[in-house]
Amino acid sequence: SVNYKSSLIEAYFKELKPKYKVTFIKENTPLGTAGVLNKLKKQFDQPVFVSNSDIIVETDFLDIYNYHKKHKNKITVVASAKNYEIPYGVCKIDKNGNLNNITEKPRFNFLVNTGLYIINPEILKSIPKNKKFDMTDLIKKVKLSKKKIGVYPVDEDSWIDIGQWNEYKLAVNKLNNY
Repeated sequence: SVNYKSSLIEAYFKELKPKYKVTFIKENTPLGTAGVLNKLKKQFDQPVFVSNSDIIVETDFLDIYNYHKKHKNKITVVASAKNYEIPYGVCKIDKNGNLNNITEKPRFNFLVNTGLYIINPEILKSIPKNKKFDMTDLIKKVKLSKKKIGVYPVDEDSWIDIGQWNEYKLAVNKLNNY
């Protein structure tokens, strides 16, 4: 799906002449991270990978697919471990502003959404036509309908969000070392 700088993206693939077929779906108005998927309903009879364009995930896609099928998920979210350390002492206070304690340089561990998913074809019917609709909206809608959503964890080092400048520079360095 293309919108912003679509002609540049299409020209890149035309010049690249890949051995695989690339089809572009143009969005005249931005439809969010899932809205354009409505145009793909009835085109797949097996689960399909959906990815944000600003991520790189280095993992075994067949393993993710098999995980999705084995667990009978309607959507599988690929999530990455992320560890954050606050480089300061964190103050916890009570409702009157009195100090309860200070935790020195606390560490937090999260599983964060990488922007890579597997979606069963019937889920595409849940996406409204020509309306802005994000993947988080789709996940909420599927969850509300009590359908199974799984999470496939990947290592922190196997995912890069190149939509953030410092991460982009890290990705360029990493790719140059291959």
